[in-house]
Amino acid sequence: MVQEERAREIAQLNTLSQKVCYFHTSILYYRNAKTKLGATCHEAWRTLIKRIGGTPNTWKDLGNCLGLTQDDLDYITNSVRENPADTVLKVFMQNEKATLDKVLDALVNMKRYDILKAVEEPFCELSQCFNRDDSGYDSASKTTGTREIISFTKNLTIDLPPALNKNFVIKDKEPGKPNQPTLRPSIKNDVKKIENEEPILFLTYTEDGFTTAANIKQYVKNWTDYSRVNVITLNERRDEVYQNPEKFIREYFEKADYIVPIITTGYLNEIKSHIPRVPTTNDNLDFKYVNFIYNLIVNHYIHASGCLNQKVRSVLPQNAEVNVLRDITMYPDLMPWTYETNFDENFKAFLNKEYSTF
Repeated sequence: MVQEERAREIAQLNTLSQKVCYFHTSILYYRNAKTKLGATCHEAWRTLIKRIGGTPNTWKDLGNCLGLTQDDLDYITNSVRENPADTVLKVFMQNEKATLDKVLDALVNMKRYDILKAVEEPFCELSQCFNRDDSGYDSASKTTGTREIISFTKNLTIDLPPALNKNFVIKDKEPGKPNQPTLRPSIKNDVKKIENEEPILFLTYTEDGFTTAANIKQYVKNWTDYSRVNVITLNERRDEVYQNPEKFIREYFEKADYIVPIITTGYLNEIKSHIPRVPTTNDNLDFKYVNFIYNLIVNHYIHASGCLNQKVRSVLPQNAEVNVLRDITMYPDLMPWTYETNFDENFKAFLNKEYSTF
């Protein structure tokens, strides 16, 4: 009897996806505490995220089932410190066909009936918000596509790092046709460069690059024959960074004329992919977010500029070690580089190309 009851329960959970197959995943992120729909969406989202995050690596299994690439999963592993399950859903829902039934079907394939049981009630309540008679959604219509997908993507801002924020993530592959990579620059990046009132240099460095960072700020401060140049470091903008670190970094990454990594042994060790990522407790924000900024550099170099280095101008300290000179050749996204001793001459030349008034 117990086995029969269990079989009936599993069969019922297997059909849960039929009730939400016309809901886009973006519905989970609708927020309006004053309405029943808003409260229901939040409860469905909260329960799903909590259950997925309750066991290690469940979010990775879900991401694989939903078709996320290994690069995206690696990025989430290395750079997303909180709610990786939430990030997986946000990456997935960038596809216009990312309906909730696909999420539930993935959990069925994973045999995670514990999660399905937990979300059964909130998802049924979600279905009731759009079906007054609570008749569910006929399984035949799921295949015929007779009902329009309900989506909130137009009024929703997806808060994702640039490396994960794409026009699409999952495509229906043509049978027998492999993905074709391309190095062609994105059309979107042909638009006019963001106008700045003054040139911006965004420094990124680890502990052993602190002295060079301080020197660079002094070099720029001493420029008398040039317009004012704004040197950005995270620690000096601590109050703004604390409010929303990723938002601040992404904003100034786009605004900056050049990102300026200070290439030291510590910096290269931090960005090496084979080194496990451990959350840092260092109070210096510039040290803390080096890896996050480097991921933005890689994404811009590969996906935005088609492997043309338009954003990064790295600097080697005066006392750069021999191994740094050898290892930097392995990172085309950090080229071109210049010695700290040549900083004034080279960076004035770089900025001259952008600001003709100099």
